[in-house]
Amino acid sequence: MAINKIHAFLIHPGKNDPNATAISGDKLPNTGDLFEMLKAIYSAGPDARDFDITFNSNSGSQQNDCRDLMIAYQQDPKKKNGRAIAQRLQSMTDNRSGIGLLFLISGNYGLNERLVVSRFPTDQAILAEVDSTGLDVEFLDRVFVKRMSSYKALLLDDKNPAANFWNGKVTDRQAGGSAENISDYWIGDFLDADFTETAAAGTKRLVVALKNAIKNNPNLEVKGQIASATTLAPTTFKNKNTSIKEFCDHFGFSHSTQQTIKNFLKKPSLFEKKFKFDHKEFKDKAPYRTVEIDNGAILTAPSEDFEKVFTVRERKGDEVEYATSGRISDQRLTKK
Repeated sequence: MAINKIHAFLIHPGKNDPNATAISGDKLPNTGDLFEMLKAIYSAGPDARDFDITFNSNSGSQQNDCRDLMIAYQQDPKKKNGRAIAQRLQSMTDNRSGIGLLFLISGNYGLNERLVVSRFPTDQAILAEVDSTGLDVEFLDRVFVKRMSSYKALLLDDKNPAANFWNGKVTDRQAGGSAENISDYWIGDFLDADFTETAAAGTKRLVVALKNAIKNNPNLEVKGQIASATTLAPTTFKNKNTSIKEFCDHFGFSHSTQQTIKNFLKKPSLFEKKFKFDHKEFKDKAPYRTVEIDNGAILTAPSEDFEKVFTVRERKGDEVEYATSGRISDQRLTKK
């Protein structure tokens, strides 16, 4: 564990305020009591009050303004790059959040590069000191870091920040350890991120949307595009981070196909929500692919192997011919 640079910035509320107080900031030394306190946050292990988040992709592209600022600072931890992060936080800070002290801690942790972004709120305190004249009592109206239990933080940690700083962990020690109480100001507004889903949950949402689209859209082209994609998807996207939109784009789905899939999501924003593709979950939820021919034939095979099991040849018009070979292992009578 090696901390490279630490910067601190004093941030006044500046949301919708063109005359907001200017940001002050500077580099901090890698020694002393404050360094030791920040090092404890930097190297802290997993905590029940930590939550996984994923940066949102903006405007249909793989880009997020806040993430770009984090990567720029991690790659070149200079004051100007830190100030850019501070300016973004100020632009999201209103009087309810009040004055805050922002720390940026950049370095390495094991083989990974690590960036910790932490904000401490202002507080009040009373200073009492005994001197030669007696007791000297002073009211302090701007105290930071009075308690280690009251701060917000983001941790990004990966070998390749430029490619993989999409996911991180956040904590809001002012929120009482509940994800529901973590402020939208920190995750939604400042980071432009959302809570990360499990790989299984994100993959299940994709499968359900594909199933509903192929079932309800009568267009054979739409059905064909989705069916072909389900054959290739487990291998193509195995353990990769993706979104439903990226899935559709990769397989060249038409606008009509994409819109049909989008229509079966609970809300449109889920179309671009990132998740880790779980190939086992995908095969479990969509294990078989079936093709019905207008002569009464029904062809079924495991989704991933369908195009290996059946050879398809185009004939006149829109007719096709399927062929397969093997030994008969079973026969059964079933309802359609």
